[in-house]
Amino acid sequence: MNGERVLTLSLELAHQPAIPYGFTLDLISRRDYGAEVQVPMAILRFALPRVTLWQRLTGRGMARFEAGDLLGVLPEGSPVPRLYSLASGASDGFIEIVVRKHPGGLTSGQLVALKPGARVRAFLRRNPRFHAGQDRVPLILIGAGTGVGPLAGFIRANARRRPMYLFFGIRNRDSDFLYGEELAIWQTEGRLARLFTAVSRGARPHYVQDALRAEAALVADAIRQGARIMVCGGRDMAQGVARALEDILASSGLAPAVLKAEGRYVEDVY
Repeated sequence: MNGERVLTLSLELAHQPAIPYGFTLDLISRRDYGAEVQVPMAILRFALPRVTLWQRLTGRGMARFEAGDLLGVLPEGSPVPRLYSLASGASDGFIEIVVRKHPGGLTSGQLVALKPGARVRAFLRRNPRFHAGQDRVPLILIGAGTGVGPLAGFIRANARRRPMYLFFGIRNRDSDFLYGEELAIWQTEGRLARLFTAVSRGARPHYVQDALRAEAALVADAIRQGARIMVCGGRDMAQGVARALEDILASSGLAPAVLKAEGRYVEDVY
Protein backbone atom coordinates (compact mmCIF):
# COMPACT_ATOMS: atom_id res chain seq x y z
CA MET A 1 0.00 0.00 0.00
CA ASN A 2 1.18 3.51 -0.74
CA GLY A 3 2.57 5.18 2.41
CA GLU A 4 1.03 8.51 1.48
CA ARG A 5 -2.47 6.97 1.34
CA VAL A 6 -2.05 5.18 4.69
CA LEU A 7 -0.96 8.36 6.49
CA THR A 8 -3.34 10.57 4.50
CA LEU A 9 -0.51 13.11 4.37
CA SER A 10 1.04 14.92 1.46
CA LEU A 11 4.78 14.18 1.46
CA GLU A 12 7.18 16.91 0.37
CA LEU A 13 10.70 15.70 -0.37
CA ALA A 14 12.29 19.04 -1.30
CA HIS A 15 15.27 19.46 1.06
CA GLN A 16 16.21 22.96 2.16
CA PRO A 17 19.68 22.79 3.75
CA ALA A 18 20.33 24.93 6.81
CA ILE A 19 23.03 27.43 5.88
CA PRO A 20 25.52 28.41 8.62
CA TYR A 21 26.27 32.01 9.46
CA GLY A 22 27.77 33.53 6.31
CA PHE A 23 29.50 36.60 4.95
CA THR A 24 30.34 38.30 1.66
CA LEU A 25 33.78 37.92 0.09
CA ASP A 26 35.37 40.35 -2.39
CA LEU A 27 37.62 38.85 -5.06
CA ILE A 28 40.93 40.72 -5.19
CA SER A 29 42.92 38.63 -7.69
CA ARG A 30 42.83 35.51 -9.85
CA ARG A 31 45.34 33.40 -11.75
CA ASP A 32 44.16 31.20 -14.59
CA TYR A 33 45.41 27.78 -15.65
CA GLY A 34 44.40 24.84 -17.82
CA ALA A 35 43.67 26.55 -21.14
CA GLU A 36 45.98 24.25 -23.14
CA VAL A 37 44.24 21.13 -21.83
CA GLN A 38 40.70 22.61 -22.05
CA VAL A 39 40.22 22.35 -18.28
CA PRO A 40 39.73 25.89 -16.92
CA MET A 41 41.16 26.32 -13.42
CA ALA A 42 41.84 29.36 -11.28
CA ILE A 43 43.48 30.34 -8.02
CA LEU A 44 41.02 32.79 -6.49
CA ARG A 45 42.11 35.16 -3.73
CA PHE A 46 39.53 37.02 -1.65
CA ALA A 47 39.97 39.81 0.85
CA LEU A 48 39.39 38.94 4.49
CA PRO A 49 35.94 40.14 5.55
CA ARG A 50 35.64 42.56 8.43
CA VAL A 51 35.92 40.73 11.75
CA THR A 52 34.21 42.13 14.81
CA LEU A 53 35.75 42.14 18.29
CA TRP A 54 33.23 39.52 19.40
CA GLN A 55 34.24 37.27 16.49
CA ARG A 56 37.91 37.69 17.39
CA LEU A 57 37.25 36.73 20.99
CA THR A 58 35.06 33.74 20.12
CA GLY A 59 36.83 32.60 16.94
CA ARG A 60 33.61 32.92 14.92
CA GLY A 61 33.35 33.89 11.26
CA MET A 62 36.75 34.20 9.55
CA ALA A 63 38.58 35.26 12.72
CA ARG A 64 40.46 31.95 12.86
CA PHE A 65 40.97 29.43 10.08
CA GLU A 66 43.70 27.22 8.66
CA ALA A 67 44.58 25.73 5.32
CA GLY A 68 42.53 22.56 5.00
CA ASP A 69 39.40 24.12 6.51
CA LEU A 70 36.45 24.37 4.14
CA LEU A 71 34.91 27.39 2.49
CA GLY A 72 31.26 26.89 1.63
CA VAL A 73 30.25 28.95 -1.40
CA LEU A 74 26.58 29.66 -2.10
CA PRO A 75 25.96 29.95 -5.85
CA GLU A 76 23.34 32.20 -7.32
CA GLY A 77 20.19 30.26 -8.12
CA SER A 78 20.67 27.40 -5.67
CA PRO A 79 20.43 26.92 -1.88
CA VAL A 80 22.98 24.09 -1.98
CA PRO A 81 26.55 25.16 -1.10
CA ARG A 82 29.75 23.78 -2.60
CA LEU A 83 32.71 23.17 -0.28
CA TYR A 84 36.28 24.09 -1.25
CA SER A 85 39.43 23.36 0.73
CA LEU A 86 41.16 26.54 1.85
CA ALA A 87 44.66 27.13 0.51
CA SER A 88 45.41 29.82 3.10
CA GLY A 89 45.21 30.51 6.82
CA ALA A 90 44.11 33.58 8.74
CA SER A 91 47.74 34.65 9.26
CA ASP A 92 48.19 34.95 5.49
CA GLY A 93 45.80 37.90 5.45
CA PHE A 94 43.60 36.60 2.62
CA ILE A 95 41.25 33.76 1.69
CA GLU A 96 42.36 31.54 -1.18
CA ILE A 97 40.79 28.58 -2.97
CA VAL A 98 41.60 26.67 -6.17
CA VAL A 99 38.67 25.95 -8.48
CA ARG A 100 38.29 23.76 -11.54
CA LYS A 101 35.32 24.37 -13.85
CA HIS A 102 33.23 21.21 -14.09
CA PRO A 103 30.97 20.65 -17.11
CA GLY A 104 27.53 21.81 -16.02
CA GLY A 105 28.84 22.78 -12.57
CA LEU A 106 26.80 25.70 -11.24
CA THR A 107 29.15 26.87 -8.48
CA SER A 108 32.42 26.14 -10.26
CA GLY A 109 31.14 27.84 -13.41
CA GLN A 110 30.21 30.97 -11.49
CA LEU A 111 33.49 31.05 -9.57
CA VAL A 112 35.71 30.57 -12.62
CA ALA A 113 33.84 33.43 -14.34
CA LEU A 114 34.44 35.92 -11.48
CA LYS A 115 36.41 39.08 -12.14
CA PRO A 116 38.33 41.03 -9.47
CA GLY A 117 35.87 43.16 -7.54
CA ALA A 118 33.08 40.58 -7.76
CA ARG A 119 31.45 39.23 -4.62
CA VAL A 120 30.32 35.81 -3.44
CA ARG A 121 28.36 34.57 -0.42
CA ALA A 122 30.26 32.08 1.70
CA PHE A 123 30.67 30.49 5.13
CA LEU A 124 33.45 28.71 7.02
CA ARG A 125 33.39 25.07 8.07
CA ARG A 126 36.18 23.81 10.31
CA ASN A 127 37.96 20.67 9.17
CA PRO A 128 40.41 19.84 11.99
CA ARG A 129 41.03 16.31 10.69
CA PHE A 130 42.77 17.81 7.66
CA HIS A 131 45.20 20.22 9.32
CA ALA A 132 48.98 19.94 9.08
CA GLY A 133 49.41 20.17 12.86
CA GLN A 134 52.31 21.59 14.84
CA ASP A 135 54.52 18.53 15.34
CA ARG A 136 57.90 18.06 13.66
CA VAL A 137 57.49 14.65 12.01
CA PRO A 138 57.85 14.65 8.21
CA LEU A 139 54.78 15.39 6.13
CA ILE A 140 54.22 13.64 2.80
CA LEU A 141 51.75 15.64 0.72
CA ILE A 142 50.09 13.99 -2.27
CA GLY A 143 47.77 15.88 -4.59
CA ALA A 144 46.59 16.14 -8.17
CA GLY A 145 45.05 19.06 -10.02
CA THR A 146 43.19 21.48 -7.78
CA GLY A 147 43.76 19.10 -4.87
CA VAL A 148 47.09 20.86 -4.40
CA GLY A 149 45.27 23.88 -2.88
CA PRO A 150 45.30 22.98 0.83
CA LEU A 151 48.70 21.29 0.46
CA ALA A 152 50.14 24.56 -0.87
CA GLY A 153 48.60 26.25 2.17
CA PHE A 154 50.40 23.83 4.51
CA ILE A 155 53.73 24.56 2.78
CA ARG A 156 53.20 28.32 2.80
CA ALA A 157 52.61 28.19 6.58
CA ASN A 158 55.70 26.03 7.22
CA ALA A 159 57.87 28.75 8.73
CA ARG A 160 59.46 26.20 11.10
CA ARG A 161 60.95 24.27 8.12
CA ARG A 162 59.31 21.01 9.03
CA PRO A 163 60.30 18.35 6.45
CA MET A 164 57.57 18.43 3.79
CA TYR A 165 57.59 16.44 0.55
CA LEU A 166 55.07 17.19 -2.19
CA PHE A 167 54.04 14.69 -4.87
CA PHE A 168 51.98 16.68 -7.37
CA GLY A 169 50.11 15.29 -10.38
CA ILE A 170 49.44 17.64 -13.31
CA ARG A 171 48.32 17.22 -16.90
CA ASN A 172 50.69 19.59 -18.65
CA ARG A 173 53.63 21.47 -17.14
CA ASP A 174 53.00 24.55 -19.26
CA SER A 175 49.25 24.63 -18.61
CA ASP A 176 48.23 23.57 -15.12
CA PHE A 177 51.31 23.69 -12.92
CA LEU A 178 49.38 25.39 -10.12
CA TYR A 179 51.59 27.33 -7.66
CA GLY A 180 54.64 26.56 -9.79
CA GLU A 181 56.42 29.82 -9.01
CA GLU A 182 55.58 29.70 -5.30
CA LEU A 183 56.72 26.09 -4.96
CA ALA A 184 60.13 27.03 -6.34
CA ILE A 185 60.39 29.92 -3.85
CA TRP A 186 59.21 27.76 -0.95
CA GLN A 187 61.90 25.20 -1.77
CA THR A 188 64.53 27.94 -1.68
CA GLU A 189 63.18 29.13 1.67
CA GLY A 190 63.20 25.61 3.12
CA ARG A 191 59.43 25.45 3.57
CA LEU A 192 59.31 22.59 1.04
CA ALA A 193 62.03 19.94 1.26
CA ARG A 194 61.43 18.22 -2.09
CA LEU A 195 58.98 18.50 -4.99
CA PHE A 196 58.10 15.58 -7.25
CA THR A 197 55.86 16.25 -10.25
CA ALA A 198 54.04 13.67 -12.33
CA VAL A 199 52.81 14.78 -15.78
CA SER A 200 49.97 12.64 -17.12
CA ARG A 201 49.77 14.03 -20.66
CA GLY A 202 52.52 13.48 -23.20
CA ALA A 203 54.68 10.74 -24.62
CA ARG A 204 55.30 9.12 -21.23
CA PRO A 205 52.26 9.54 -18.95
CA HIS A 206 53.32 9.63 -15.31
CA TYR A 207 51.05 9.69 -12.26
CA VAL A 208 51.61 10.48 -8.59
CA GLN A 209 51.56 6.78 -7.68
CA ASP A 210 54.43 6.29 -10.17
CA ALA A 211 56.33 9.16 -8.55
CA LEU A 212 55.80 7.58 -5.12
CA ARG A 213 57.17 4.23 -6.30
CA ALA A 214 60.17 5.96 -7.88
CA GLU A 215 60.93 7.55 -4.49
CA ALA A 216 60.13 4.46 -2.43
CA ALA A 217 63.31 4.74 -0.34
CA LEU A 218 62.57 8.35 0.65
CA VAL A 219 58.92 7.56 1.41
CA ALA A 220 59.82 4.51 3.52
CA ASP A 221 62.46 6.45 5.46
CA ALA A 222 59.99 9.25 6.20
CA ILE A 223 57.41 6.71 7.39
CA ARG A 224 60.00 5.19 9.71
CA GLN A 225 60.40 8.67 11.21
CA GLY A 226 56.66 8.78 11.91
CA ALA A 227 55.62 10.77 8.83
CA ARG A 228 52.01 11.70 8.27
CA ILE A 229 50.65 11.31 4.75
CA MET A 230 47.99 13.72 3.49
CA VAL A 231 46.17 13.14 0.21
CA CYS A 232 43.91 15.55 -1.66
CA GLY A 233 42.48 14.79 -5.07
CA GLY A 234 40.08 12.45 -6.87
CA ARG A 235 39.06 9.09 -5.45
CA ASP A 236 40.61 7.19 -8.36
CA MET A 237 43.93 8.89 -7.65
CA ALA A 238 43.58 8.06 -3.96
CA GLN A 239 43.08 4.39 -4.74
CA GLY A 240 46.21 4.33 -6.89
CA VAL A 241 48.14 6.09 -4.14
CA ALA A 242 46.91 3.58 -1.55
CA ARG A 243 48.15 0.68 -3.67
CA ALA A 244 51.52 2.33 -4.20
CA LEU A 245 51.94 2.93 -0.45
CA GLU A 246 50.99 -0.68 0.30
CA ASP A 247 53.67 -1.85 -2.14
CA ILE A 248 56.26 0.48 -0.58
CA LEU A 249 55.44 -0.75 2.92
CA ALA A 250 55.64 -4.39 1.86
CA SER A 251 58.95 -4.04 0.00
CA SER A 252 60.45 -2.06 2.89
CA GLY A 253 59.44 -4.54 5.56
CA LEU A 254 57.14 -2.04 7.25
CA ALA A 255 53.86 -3.05 8.85
CA PRO A 256 50.70 -1.33 7.51
CA ALA A 257 49.96 -0.15 11.06
CA VAL A 258 52.77 2.44 10.87
CA LEU A 259 50.99 4.31 8.08
CA LYS A 260 49.33 7.55 9.20
CA ALA A 261 47.31 8.70 6.20
CA GLU A 262 44.57 11.29 5.98
CA GLY A 263 42.57 12.25 2.92
CA ARG A 264 40.35 14.96 1.53
CA TYR A 265 38.75 13.93 -1.76
CA VAL A 266 37.50 16.49 -4.24
CA GLU A 267 35.88 16.21 -7.66
CA ASP A 268 39.05 16.52 -9.66
CA VAL A 269 40.91 14.46 -12.22
CA TYR A 270 44.29 14.78 -13.83
